[in-house]
Amino acid sequence: MSPPTATAPVDDDDIDDGNVSEQQHPHHYPPHQLAVDHPPPLIKSMAQLIIFHGLIPLILPILAPAAIAYKVLTDHSFRITFPPASYKLYSLVNSATTSPISKAWYYQHPSLLNQLWKLASARAYIDTSTGMPLVEYQMQEGYCGSATQRCILRSFGLSNTILPPQQRGESKPIPWCTHITQIANESSNGTMSLSTQIIEGNVSYDEFVSKLRNGLANPNVRIACNFLRSVLMGFEKIRYLPINLMFSLMGGHFSPIIGMIDQPQPEDDSTTNTTIPEEVGDDYPLVAIFDTNHKYNGVYFVPAKRLYEAVNTVDLFNNSHRAIILVENNETR
Repeated sequence: MSPPTATAPVDDDDIDDGNVSEQQHPHHYPPHQLAVDHPPPLIKSMAQLIIFHGLIPLILPILAPAAIAYKVLTDHSFRITFPPASYKLYSLVNSATTSPISKAWYYQHPSLLNQLWKLASARAYIDTSTGMPLVEYQMQEGYCGSATQRCILRSFGLSNTILPPQQRGESKPIPWCTHITQIANESSNGTMSLSTQIIEGNVSYDEFVSKLRNGLANPNVRIACNFLRSVLMGFEKIRYLPINLMFSLMGGHFSPIIGMIDQPQPEDDSTTNTTIPEEVGDDYPLVAIFDTNHKYNGVYFVPAKRLYEAVNTVDLFNNSHRAIILVENNETR
């Protein structure tokens, strides 16, 4: 494909056209996706292998029910909200198992991706001088919040080399906001001032979409999404194993939202060789997420209604909704 047309020039290497050789890039990049290197494989010692693949899968399914039982006994609010909230979560994830977005027509549709890279909100994640992507994958599980922070800060112009490396944690919206503003201030020597706005998932759907649309239209705003991905993908592992069930219902995730497509546009890139199916109006608007987990191969689309469901979910232990976070750069760079 030809590089997407936009205000900034883009090199042919920033978005893969399906014809790039393995000698140029060691990983396979799906068509129309940013060529983002996968994280190097983790080298674990024998002790780490025993802990992560032996002890944790055995201990967590025991500790988690014990922690839940303790909260039920000691927290009246939790005792009331936990049963209906957990049932709703299971129902949503179970429903997504039969209709995951990964099997929907829009998931990583080439024509939609081609349309996406013409949007300013998506182009913000491509370096204007080199054409290289400004996004990155999480180095390992638990690093998604930190990876999302780095993606956003790099899109605001902070160099990869001056930002602190990814770290575990950053899993809750409030401390996530505190930390990204701190990183921006320290990494820019005080020249970058960020403000954040948390939009919890318990707002109405119309307000949710309005906040997304307005945030993406503002060139000084980036959006982070804290959501339950299993509401979109369903049970991806055997649900009857306690640890898999626990992570599917409780394992939140962070990733940047980089665009929204309200309706299909006439295809002007014949190399996609794809057409958008007819009668798909109910799926729009479609929200583009760059998933920080490399397993999902970069950007995918999700109907705003389904993303709303994934953000509207309750973090069972904290009894609080997940959220989207608007991060605004108050300094003109």
